[in-house]
Amino acid sequence: MSRRHRLLIRWMLSLVVVTLASTGRPALAAAPGTAPNSVTSSPVRVRVDGLGYWENREMRATLGRLLGEDYAGVLDRNAIEDATFLVTSSLADQGYLAPTVNVELKDAASRIVALTNDTAFTLPEPEARSVREITFRIDRGKRALIERVTLVPMSPGPPLSSRDEWRGGMSETEMTRYFLRRSLAFEGKANRAYSPSRLRRSADTLADALRSRGYANAEVTATADAASIPTGEVEVTVAVAVGQKVTVDRIAVEGLEETGVIFDSRPWTGVPWTSFWQQDVTQEIRRASFQQGFPDVAVRLERTTRSETTTEQALDVLVRVTPGPRVQLGDVEFAGHRFTREPVLRRRARLESGSPFDPLRIERARSRLSRLGVFSSVILTTKAKDETTRDVLFQLRELPRNEASLLLGYGSYERLCGGLEWRRSNLLGAAHQGRLTLVQSMKSSHGDYVYTVPELFGETVDGTARVFGLRREERSFVRAEYGATFALRRRFGGRGLEGHLGYAYEVLSNRENELTTRTSDDDHVKVGSVEAGLTLDRRDNPLRPRKGYRGFLQVEAASRELGGEVDYQVYETGASFHTTLGQDRWIHLGFTHGVITTFGSSTDRDLPVNKRFYPGGESSLRGFSKGEAAPRGSDGRFVGAKSQFTVNVEVEQALNATLSVIAFVDGLGTAVTLKDYPFGDRLLSAGLGLRYQTIVGPVRVEYGRNLNPRPGDPSGTVHVAVGFPF
Repeated sequence: MSRRHRLLIRWMLSLVVVTLASTGRPALAAAPGTAPNSVTSSPVRVRVDGLGYWENREMRATLGRLLGEDYAGVLDRNAIEDATFLVTSSLADQGYLAPTVNVELKDAASRIVALTNDTAFTLPEPEARSVREITFRIDRGKRALIERVTLVPMSPGPPLSSRDEWRGGMSETEMTRYFLRRSLAFEGKANRAYSPSRLRRSADTLADALRSRGYANAEVTATADAASIPTGEVEVTVAVAVGQKVTVDRIAVEGLEETGVIFDSRPWTGVPWTSFWQQDVTQEIRRASFQQGFPDVAVRLERTTRSETTTEQALDVLVRVTPGPRVQLGDVEFAGHRFTREPVLRRRARLESGSPFDPLRIERARSRLSRLGVFSSVILTTKAKDETTRDVLFQLRELPRNEASLLLGYGSYERLCGGLEWRRSNLLGAAHQGRLTLVQSMKSSHGDYVYTVPELFGETVDGTARVFGLRREERSFVRAEYGATFALRRRFGGRGLEGHLGYAYEVLSNRENELTTRTSDDDHVKVGSVEAGLTLDRRDNPLRPRKGYRGFLQVEAASRELGGEVDYQVYETGASFHTTLGQDRWIHLGFTHGVITTFGSSTDRDLPVNKRFYPGGESSLRGFSKGEAAPRGSDGRFVGAKSQFTVNVEVEQALNATLSVIAFVDGLGTAVTLKDYPFGDRLLSAGLGLRYQTIVGPVRVEYGRNLNPRPGDPSGTVHVAVGFPF
């Protein structure tokens, strides 16, 4: 191990020690009004026993957070009862209806006082004492789980033409799922837990679902068989009355005749009468009124029955609008900005005195100011200048101009890595941003500085300038790169579509080259290129996707005409798709495809080693470590590919709220030359893994087994990584 690596490990261990030393245990503090002294100044240690390792930790943290600010060193009856109620309430929601909580208090002299709760929480009143440690010993008791759900029509009810109409068009499985969620592979006890409050919530949710379908008077009652509750196998009966299906036949509007406000009622007829319909119609009229300068508009809906049968009801809806006075925008002022120049704020707000006073437009101005990224808060206040004019004030609080963060991570190839990120905000008083990142790992050194100009052209186009440097030990050579890029990035609407266009100048080097092509590879190349790309992201959560999809397309074209020494073109595209597959199960699909051409060059030998594809790793073919799935030459050494196509298929099954197991299959096709396109080599891996969800994404431990290894390939590879693979 090199001296640099030993120093890196020593620095990281020091960082961990400092971090752990600065993190205290959760504490219960003294009762309000008690005076601190030398005995009670130490934090009270909280212990929880009986729930299992992870749940003990979670409950201990919860007790520390919720009680730590209210009590401070001397614990009285109220403090103990609050903590005990918190524990029992949490357990009851998990189906443990009669837990026993034993509380042990240890004072400074190590004397122990034991207290035991009953169902009424009538704890004996202890004398006020200095407490150093409190332990909650919990016996959860028998767990009550919903074993069976029986659906019945509520009586009496209107006559129905079909015996299934009483379910309002929902299947029995759909209705049952609100109360009894099952998984094909696991019983899902956490989702079948019974408590009276959970049962009420499930019934209310089902009733809301029926009302959203147009059954405005739907009722749902759920009752548990009292005799089955003590057995732990609870039988539930759900009674449903959907009533008539209510639809809107006609709409009439009164009160907008002299305002110039236009409301088209045609899209709002012939649809179910629901609470969402009422909200949407009201908001649409308010929005149209705001645009004309009526900020105090009031909307009231009145319905009358036009026709009805035993199962259906058609409504006439009268919309009564009280527009209020027409108001114009007065003065627009800003306060609290010390470094940000006011012309920047006015360009961003885009509000003109004398225009109609539109609350939504003014709120959008506040949102644009917030998106500058230099304010911790933007508070909007309005003040009436007279009956027809209102002034606007934006109260701003600027963020610190400098912010530094330590970085620490781990990857299967890079191993330990750490670094520093430093941000400088509001440069030149124009909300420009600067970010410096320095990262050192066991395999690489990386640094870059990015200067960002938000909304350089219009509201959706940002400009960036970046300088960077990288040195990394690849599988068969040492990569060294440095250069600069200049780019524009644009957002298209609010549907996740984003594009970029830029220019890059890079100096690419490779040393210690052990590739098959090492005798003909250039070890130092200057590259000038233009880059363009599109990204569409419709995933529900980029850190933990469960539904949706993402796709990208990008092109890099290098030319001697752009200041470089080589001509080549890199085309890359890819997509991922995520959806549910039963209860607490998801399927994830992904692919990436890349092709390199050398139009304008007489030979492939001019193509830089750094630009070829070297697949394999925790986000590619998981039977290999990074770069290890690259093609091999006749001598068994690696060769960079000009084409690669990777497919990932995985099924994820949740074990609980934070832990899941996955099974995956990865496929890869590569070609060293385009005459072998699309595939010269084909590789396949399959494996299993565990994922633990965190706020920064899943922590992954995965093993991939190679199904058709080549000579010299590993039989399989273990990966430890953070983040979703594709």
